[in-house]
Amino acid sequence: SQTVKRMLNKVLEKLDEDQVQMPDYALKSAGASIIQSRTTRSYRHNGGKFFWLSFPMLVFVKSPEVILQPSNYPGDCWPFSGNQGETLIKLAMEIIPRAVTMEHISKKISPTGEISSAPKDFAVYGLKEEDEEQGTFLGQFLYNHEGDLFQTFQLLVQNELPEFMRYVKLKVLNNWGHPEYTCIYRFRVHGDLKNA
Repeated sequence: SQTVKRMLNKVLEKLDEDQVQMPDYALKSAGASIIQSRTTRSYRHNGGKFFWLSFPMLVFVKSPEVILQPSNYPGDCWPFSGNQGETLIKLAMEIIPRAVTMEHISKKISPTGEISSAPKDFAVYGLKEEDEEQGTFLGQFLYNHEGDLFQTFQLLVQNELPEFMRYVKLKVLNNWGHPEYTCIYRFRVHGDLKNA
């Protein structure tokens, strides 16, 4: 029933809050967005179908925007070809970036029983302007596919005068072995506001 559904959603929201307990400035519903022109193209399965539990399913090309939204249903992720890709996120507001959280599903609920398409090594950059080429390097990290589903990483503290950034670039350097694509479920950006 709807009531049970609502209760479940509340519980999930609470769990979600308890997991990370920091505002996410890369949240789409708060106003964050993906800069498509600086984002790797989504993976499209040849023939547009794949088989899950032997049922053919049409594969809709998933937009990278899914990584800015809360959801951890199997398959509800942004896939890109191969094991390297990047995206530029315009944050909901200007912040001093302090940490990022990467999220994937567990092997237990993966239809294939494995999560080799999870990102492994990734780098994060902060940009003041959309057209900045490289941005400021904020750290390189490893998402452990045997670890927690939510993994939060502290960014490098930029010298004495930390800078306010409006954009964050996520660069995935490799995955856990999937030959065809890499899938990101959610990526969050945490930090300090100007007048906090």
